[in-house]
Amino acid sequence: MDISRRQFLSLSASAGAMLMTISMPSLGQRVKKGADQAQNNWSVYLHIKPDNSIVIESPVQEQGQHMKTTGAMMIAEELDADWTLVSCIAAKTYLKKTENGIGYRYADMNTGGSHAVRRNWQVLREAGASARQLLISAAAKEWRCAESELTTGKSFVYRKSTGQKLPYGKLAATASTLELPTKELKFKDRSQYTIFGQDITTVDIDEIVTGQPLFGLDMEMPNMVYAVIERCPYFHGDIKSYNDKKALAVPGVIKTVKVDKVIGEDGIKEIAAGIAVLAENYWAATQGRKALEIQWQQGPWSEESSDSLMADFEKFCMGDEDGETRLNTGDLKQGFDDSEQVFDQCYQVPLLAHACMEPFNAIAHITDKKGGGKQAKIITGHQFPTRVASSAAQYTGIDPLDVEVINTRMGGGFGRRYYNDFVIEAALLAKETSRPVKLVWTREDEMTQDYFGQSTFARLKAGVDKQGKLIAWHHRQGQIEGSMREQCFPYQLIDNFRVDSYQQRAGTPTGAWRGPGHFQFAFATESMIDEVAHAVNQDPLAYRLDLMGKPKSYPYRGYGATEIDSGRMAKCYQAAADLAKWQQKRPKGVGLGIASHFTFG
Repeated sequence: MDISRRQFLSLSASAGAMLMTISMPSLGQRVKKGADQAQNNWSVYLHIKPDNSIVIESPVQEQGQHMKTTGAMMIAEELDADWTLVSCIAAKTYLKKTENGIGYRYADMNTGGSHAVRRNWQVLREAGASARQLLISAAAKEWRCAESELTTGKSFVYRKSTGQKLPYGKLAATASTLELPTKELKFKDRSQYTIFGQDITTVDIDEIVTGQPLFGLDMEMPNMVYAVIERCPYFHGDIKSYNDKKALAVPGVIKTVKVDKVIGEDGIKEIAAGIAVLAENYWAATQGRKALEIQWQQGPWSEESSDSLMADFEKFCMGDEDGETRLNTGDLKQGFDDSEQVFDQCYQVPLLAHACMEPFNAIAHITDKKGGGKQAKIITGHQFPTRVASSAAQYTGIDPLDVEVINTRMGGGFGRRYYNDFVIEAALLAKETSRPVKLVWTREDEMTQDYFGQSTFARLKAGVDKQGKLIAWHHRQGQIEGSMREQCFPYQLIDNFRVDSYQQRAGTPTGAWRGPGHFQFAFATESMIDEVAHAVNQDPLAYRLDLMGKPKSYPYRGYGATEIDSGRMAKCYQAAADLAKWQQKRPKGVGLGIASHFTFG
């Protein structure tokens, strides 16, 4: 197990502990063909102490979605552990070079795309089941009996014939000397689950409510300096000139550093142009920033605004240009000609900032390596630790395997902490001093320098027959270049169906925002269905269930799935309606609505 000496001593402080690295190279063969992103080389860290307590290192990044807890639960469930004895720590980032750049040596530690549970499900269960089998083997050796006599539960191995029991902690030392089982592992039946499906407390809850240092913003290093950056307020703008004399006069300010803009190959900013202020403390850094005198070059997008973008989108939607036809089934013109009634509505979504609870931050420290060369340490909260290493390496000229990534809990991510701008900035500033640099974004920085969620203007026309059934549907949508999720319902449920898209090149940077492209489409679609159901005097739930028709699956070419199933969607609607007591009469002035959407599988 490739861990530091300090970490090894910490974990092994108690004699007779079970310290395991579980590598499963045959996983790819054991998982069903076509399973989502099966990995061939994994390592999951599990430590069982003599006092029967268990430490699980969770390889998945925690950003408030409780995945750190879920990862530990997957192992603990198949281990048959007593959850009250389990504690969980974040796993170290282990990297390796691959054909495509940098990858994970063991566990896939990325958290994004709504796949963390699915991607880890089989692997983490195998880790728990493997350890449980080793503990059973150790108990059989201790009692000199057949393994078939033994069962497990609540961190004990039981011998049915005699009523004896042994805690995992007393078996750990023996278990750690045994070979991992080569036979097919036995997993629990769902009816045997004791942890899944229960009211489980998140692993960091005590630290969170008592304000313990968990987040990147809490982290410190000895002899650290603080940095803030005054960034260009114009997208793709630049620095014309600046005067830092007053900034340098602020007590505690050490120096200023010019940060050059970087525009990516896709035309979206990597980092904005700006002036960084390095200081002995955060207050001095912010006061120094206020004292900077900067003249900006406005750049090519200075006339762009939310209003101008929306007006452009609306012009397309209200016109007759085809744009890019994304879907076109049936005969739309005939469908509208045959319609008893036609509805025409427009829906707008503004640009949306991620507004994470914790503003972006990173600590970067570059030092000399023994034997020559440089090495770096990056402390931050990021959804993709490999991207931290590769970006820091790219902008510092350091081998990515010499970049140590210490990932912390994140105060929200939502796709924004997939991007690397704050990591790149910290790495660049670390080149300017021998001391560790802690870069902190202000709330204003985060709101103005975001990769925003898409703004859209959508025009929907819908036609119904005499019975009020939808027979024609035309969705026209304008937006900045990016994703559009047109293959979700009601596609394939309406005979005459068309989607036209207009995508504008723009300077405003957009990016992943809680299912990019989905919620804008869902908002317009579900709102329109409500409009139609109301107009034809039908119950919104019944109208949707009728639209779903008989259960049927359809091919799906979007992200996260290969199939979309109207039967599953109908069950979701019905289950939600039952829980909400849909048919129950409400007091005057109280309403109830229902909507649904298929996304990420």
